[in-house]
Amino acid sequence: MCPDFRVSHPKEEGVFQASKWFSYRVLLDESEMEDLFAALPPFELYNVSEIVPIEQATFPKGDFLNEYAKSAGALKRGEVYMLPKALFSSALSATAEAFYAMDVKKGVILKILQPVIQLSIHHFTYAPENQSFHFMVHSQESIQWGLQFSYPQLYSNSIQGDIVEVMKEQTYPNTILFRALMKWMRNHSRPVPFLIDGQKKNVEARMGKKCFDWIENHPQLKEKGLVIA
Repeated sequence: MCPDFRVSHPKEEGVFQASKWFSYRVLLDESEMEDLFAALPPFELYNVSEIVPIEQATFPKGDFLNEYAKSAGALKRGEVYMLPKALFSSALSATAEAFYAMDVKKGVILKILQPVIQLSIHHFTYAPENQSFHFMVHSQESIQWGLQFSYPQLYSNSIQGDIVEVMKEQTYPNTILFRALMKWMRNHSRPVPFLIDGQKKNVEARMGKKCFDWIENHPQLKEKGLVIA
């Protein structure tokens, strides 16, 4: 069932502004993604990137997990599966009150009022000349590496003006949601240990522990000659 959204406009609501994002860039096995969803407090996936009928403003979790499983399964077979952009640019929120709906032609678009966990498809590039990794770069040379989960540490509203330190809001539903995600990530994933010139180098991206069983099949790692320790 689609939640009820208040219909409004930025002139009344102001503009949401956020900064100092805390991000997890992580590749998970499809079973780990299912485990993550099961471990989190109740939440929904909200479509924040498309104009849609209001009844389609949320995504079914089953659709998300099925598409993610196709991507992980493709990597295991040495292939790359392109994830649907809108679905994997959605926002996780424990409450529909973090959004309002703005009327536009042909439907509505959800606008963010309060901090939510924002999703992005994650890619990175590797520059062998200086052995450097560059994250959230999407180009012909980039390597697909799961998803980025991001949550701001600071936010404000253009009308209200006050800056809120989000992580200190212990009772705020999406802070609770993100802290649960942080705990799961610490317990079930780890920084990626690349072997660079025979030396192990941990990078800012992470991978689920179950990915070690099949990561050598990742075709884009093979193309770049990158090896996981």
